[in-house]
Amino acid sequence: MNGRNYKIPGVDLSDKIARFIYDNRKSLLKFLLIAFLVHSLPVVMNIKLPEKKEVKRPPTTVKFIQRPPRLTKSIEFRKMPTVVERVLQRFTTPQKPRFAARSMTTAVTHSGTSLASLARPGEYVERTYSPPAMLTGPSLSYDVINTRYASKSVKSLQEELISYTNFMDRFEGWLERGRSKEDWRGFLNVYQVEYRSSKSAPNGEPMWNYRPAALQNLQRYAMEVLPNLQLNLMGSIRLDSKNIMDVPILIMMGYDGEVIYTKNEVENLAKYLRSGGFLFIDDGLASAYGPFTRSVKQLIQDALGYDAVWERIPNNHPIYHIWKDFDGPPAGDDLARVDSRRPAREVYNYLEGIWLGGRLAVVLSNKGYTQAWGDWPYATPPLDNARQLQLGLNILIFAMNQPGGIVAKNKEKVVMQQ
Repeated sequence: MNGRNYKIPGVDLSDKIARFIYDNRKSLLKFLLIAFLVHSLPVVMNIKLPEKKEVKRPPTTVKFIQRPPRLTKSIEFRKMPTVVERVLQRFTTPQKPRFAARSMTTAVTHSGTSLASLARPGEYVERTYSPPAMLTGPSLSYDVINTRYASKSVKSLQEELISYTNFMDRFEGWLERGRSKEDWRGFLNVYQVEYRSSKSAPNGEPMWNYRPAALQNLQRYAMEVLPNLQLNLMGSIRLDSKNIMDVPILIMMGYDGEVIYTKNEVENLAKYLRSGGFLFIDDGLASAYGPFTRSVKQLIQDALGYDAVWERIPNNHPIYHIWKDFDGPPAGDDLARVDSRRPAREVYNYLEGIWLGGRLAVVLSNKGYTQAWGDWPYATPPLDNARQLQLGLNILIFAMNQPGGIVAKNKEKVVMQQ
């Protein structure tokens, strides 16, 4: 056998690699340890490495071109329908003929008539005759009867069709003037503003209703002097309620407590006043420097912003003459009684108001009229509050009657629906 040495290919290379690994094993272990520490350090130290931002490609837009359809059939036009007029006969029940007797003067002639024996020929006599005309239709002046109230004329029937009673279940108020300014007909659902206050009233009532008898006495007085004007006391309502948009008039009273309000109440009040609403405010303390007046003016300022400009209502304004005539605001609790809780003893011979687009939207009284309405009759001795109640009704009538208000807008809706 030949003594040659046969080498397997690749064995020397494997030996060199193995020898290299064996000689440098410590260095390799160090490199592996360093690599492990480098990769585990961000995880242990919670280091956020910069992320690679993906470049978003713009979406591929596909333009769709709509082609006209291919018509497989020819277009056929329909023929216009022909209108055929037909005469329909209507059978009616014959009514009893009505003859209107009429008198006339004729000359007597000897023509064989019965008048020949009553006078000489050529003389004029009075006679009556009935023409053969037959009245087949009803007479609107006599035959139409109002089924609601007996013995009413056609004009009365028309008035009843547009009467305010037909809108009581649809609107919160309606007003119509009669033949004079003393005659007003309609109805009003009266709502009182309920709000949070910094304190309760001295009599224990909540500040927003410190005189519960005020509106009750106003309603009772309206029933006596204006029987055709119906006032319905509906209770209280908050300024953030959506239902105030349908209420023509809001009445707000207070005494010696501040008004606490929210942002929603401010925004809703602004929307209400700009939409035709009317707000009457009375300070029972009768003090322009009291906590109620100062806080309620701030409320109006937050609601209307630069439009909240307070102006004195002149004495010739319709609010003083629309029903009863006044030379200005009558005396209130500021003149009737002395209250030591008032910061200043002042008499205000005017009412303040805010106009929005020429419409009186807010009226503020520092006269204490709610005291006069609800407390004067029970004082010792009782005080006469007739003029103060009359001014209260003047304010309500004016607010419902002025153009641009909620009642006026409701009337426009009814007219448009006719």
